[in-house]
Amino acid sequence: MGQTAGQATFADLVNVGECPGESDEHMKMKSIAYARLEHDFPDATVELESGIDGRIADVLLTFDTPREPYGKGIAIEAQYRNQGKDIEAVTDHYLQRDYSVAWLDEDDFSEYDVDLSGILSVWPYALPSRSNMEGYPEVIRWLWQEKSPSVSVEIPIPGEYWASFDKSDEWVTVAQQDLRRKGRAWATVSRSPTGQLTLQLGKKDWGWDGDTHRVTVQLEDSDTQELRSFTDNLERLAFGPDRPSEEDRERPWHDLTTAWFAGSPRVTSWLSASLSPDDDVVLSLGKKHPKETDRVSVQIDETATQALNDLTDLLERAFELEA
Repeated sequence: MGQTAGQATFADLVNVGECPGESDEHMKMKSIAYARLEHDFPDATVELESGIDGRIADVLLTFDTPREPYGKGIAIEAQYRNQGKDIEAVTDHYLQRDYSVAWLDEDDFSEYDVDLSGILSVWPYALPSRSNMEGYPEVIRWLWQEKSPSVSVEIPIPGEYWASFDKSDEWVTVAQQDLRRKGRAWATVSRSPTGQLTLQLGKKDWGWDGDTHRVTVQLEDSDTQELRSFTDNLERLAFGPDRPSEEDRERPWHDLTTAWFAGSPRVTSWLSASLSPDDDVVLSLGKKHPKETDRVSVQIDETATQALNDLTDLLERAFELEA
């Protein structure tokens, strides 16, 4: 790995004085990103707090010659409780100079690793202009488009479409919704090989080969109202005005709301929401068999309430068509 004179290096991070006023958490994020880039691109130059035409990147990787699909290199911006940067302007600055860019926040980091799957690569997107945005990633097209209020249209599912899912001896995914902006946590409505409608909660661990965890429960028609009430309570108690104060919470975990599903004669199933000791909102889907209990828990953000509402609408329509 090459180094440029006058630039900070990985070893500088052990000394807080190298970055006055910077938090330990932000320095740790940069150090992990630095180490990951150094590992993945051993023949490139990796620098801390390095500039590209007046813009200072938290971590900057530079190739000796441009490399597909990253162009001249990769600029890393690690955000720790700092939303002050103009993401659109900074992203445009890097792309216009043939550098790919990755915006990272706390959710992208595990203890010793970082997920770099969200790198916004330059090639083949370096040439289009704002007047012709075809080829740019969706996030850039969204940043550059004229902003206007969103419009939603409710389209009922035709019975013929639902009937097309009638595939015996197969699991068929009807719909899947992410439960946080960064993904890696989802809820899925499926149809089992025996024709039952099911709800699954799943997540994937961070890292190159993170494990996948999921639990699937059977639902009955009556469970749609239980799920809708749960979602209303979740929005109000987890992300709305009725979120309990620090003084009113049980410790270490505070239960917010629980939905109990009809399940089956030998299985009890439920969906619960809690506040963790770190103040995160956590969903848990579980089912209890006669001899064991299966459960998966995932951290969510406020986007989960709309996702669950959408799935509940679909479930109601599906049960109507099934009947």
